[in-house]
Amino acid sequence: MADPPEPLPAPSYCKKMLGAGQDAPAKVSMVYSVSSFVGAFLGMGAIGLLHNHVMMPYASMVLLVGSFGAMSVIIFSGYKTAAAQPKNVILGNTLGGLVGVVVCSLMTQLGLEKLLWLSAAISVSLTILAQEVTRSVHPPGGATALLYILTPAAQDLGYWFIFCPCFLGAVILVAVGCVTNNLAEDRIYPQYWWPRASTPSQHAQDEKGPESSDSEQEAARVSKILCYFRKFLGAGAAPLPTASPPLNQTWCSLLGSFLAIASLGLLEEHLIIPQVQDALRLMVAAFGAMSVIIFSAWNTPFAQPKNAIVGNTLGGFVGVAVYHLFLLAGIEECVVVGAALCVSLTIFLQELTNSVHPPGGATALLYVIVSHLQKSAWMYIFTPAFLGSVILVLIGCLTNNLAEKRRDGCGIPAQGFRDCLDATNSTYDFQAVEGHSHLVFAEQKYAKEREEMQQELNKAKKSGCCVVQ
Repeated sequence: MADPPEPLPAPSYCKKMLGAGQDAPAKVSMVYSVSSFVGAFLGMGAIGLLHNHVMMPYASMVLLVGSFGAMSVIIFSGYKTAAAQPKNVILGNTLGGLVGVVVCSLMTQLGLEKLLWLSAAISVSLTILAQEVTRSVHPPGGATALLYILTPAAQDLGYWFIFCPCFLGAVILVAVGCVTNNLAEDRIYPQYWWPRASTPSQHAQDEKGPESSDSEQEAARVSKILCYFRKFLGAGAAPLPTASPPLNQTWCSLLGSFLAIASLGLLEEHLIIPQVQDALRLMVAAFGAMSVIIFSAWNTPFAQPKNAIVGNTLGGFVGVAVYHLFLLAGIEECVVVGAALCVSLTIFLQELTNSVHPPGGATALLYVIVSHLQKSAWMYIFTPAFLGSVILVLIGCLTNNLAEKRRDGCGIPAQGFRDCLDATNSTYDFQAVEGHSHLVFAEQKYAKEREEMQQELNKAKKSGCCVVQ
């Protein structure tokens, strides 16, 4: 009997850039996309109305900020992902606000406030560090930190910025997510309010989906109204994959995010503004969220090149198109409607093209609500939306693959490497769980086979048979 195959050696640095060979996630149905559209529209509408009629007139505090565009994509389109669960949303976004305020204050005290690229890079990378340590990775938190560094109006709020918009806005969107996501019969949000410990067998049961659980079958026997409110308790799922990468890989997340944001800032300062056009920008808050996705949640579908580049470019296109349509119609003052429409349309188009990427929602929203970005007109689609995405994907290829264990996503194309593995009888098995991909090592897959082989050998020896190895 032949020996089991030897484990495949780790792929080389350059081979990793060919991709991990994973399949793209399946396209969602039109009903799913409509549900996402409605949820995002209502969520952003609630944020905008509270901003206009409560927070600004009574407290002079900003609530409608660009990072909530990315948060809407996660909560209403990727509601099953770890980043969409309440702990990650609220804690992750609040941490981003805290880091942004602290970094900005320290840089000002040190007299380094003019080094905008350095402040931006430090704030995003430290946000990733804080989120990974607390296991609350949430991409819009990176956008929130970067937004504070780039926006003087936000800096006027000081430490109040941490409460509003960071904490309060996250709570509002989670609440709207509970109300709207659960209207769809096949959606349960949240998957859990707080992650609980689970055994592998419990986790395998959770992966089958909440629809097959005993609690859901019991809920189906009662009225639909009771079933709807029961969903608010959560699906009871175990912590989802890639809620946070291992801490021994955090150095790679920090390095990649720092280099990415610093590159955008330096290119904007020394190339885009002086050499191309003063109205153009390359570093916008959306890239804070994109950095968290590519460098921390590197093995999710959100982080792959098609999603990053197409999804963010679509966001730029939708933002510009919605603003100019409102301008032609003479209703450009209806910012709340424009903000809600651009984010929900971005989600709809991303789902139709199978390129869901949360920062695209922020990219669309920023154009509608930030006046100085509107000066770039249709060039906004190229820079920052397209060009910035390409730069971050390239840096993701260079830095993510430095970590030996980042093999199954890496922010790189997800084609090609599977064929290489199959051709060499690889003992690695790629799986997708709840929209997340991860690597399952050979020892877990072939342990039972080895045990059976050993039992056969022992039986053969006892019976006195000649064993040929």
